Amino acid sequence: MTEVPDGIKFVTDTDVFIIRGRPCELSAFSFVPPNRRNIPKERNYFNATKKEHYPGSRYDRLSSNMHMVDYNKHIHRDDREHAKLRGLAIYDEEVEKKVPTLSSSIYGHWLNLQADHPDRKHVHIGHVESEFYRRNGVELSSELKP
Repeated sequence: MTEVPDGIKFVTDTDVFIIRGRPCELSAFSFVPPNRRNIPKERNYFNATKKEHYPGSRYDRLSSNMHMVDYNKHIHRDDREHAKLRGLAIYDEEVEKKVPTLSSSIYGHWLNLQADHPDRKHVHIGHVESEFYRRNGVELSSELKP
């Protein structure tokens, strides 16, 4: 870590980061690297490539969508990008990731029963003593209670 005129320079094994601003204003938890959009897929958390979603403006997307062949007038608000999940390839995106985003990615996966089997070794069973219920039929009246 060395100080440069326009910020602090960090050198790691793979990259060099320059944090701009005064050191008293910088926090280790608030640093967002300026080139975070160009991070390779191996350094990404979900190991997936970033897709460009919106190449044009919103007006171009809305107005051109009315004249496109795949426009479906029966779907509510077809100007949305993925109305009724049309055009999504969720499974294909989840398969290429090492860390799945969705919990539904592991549906159908059986638990390892040797490690997590339902035994009753540590079950707490409450035994109620018989004098608590007074099974003999004699109840304490309210005037005899202390």
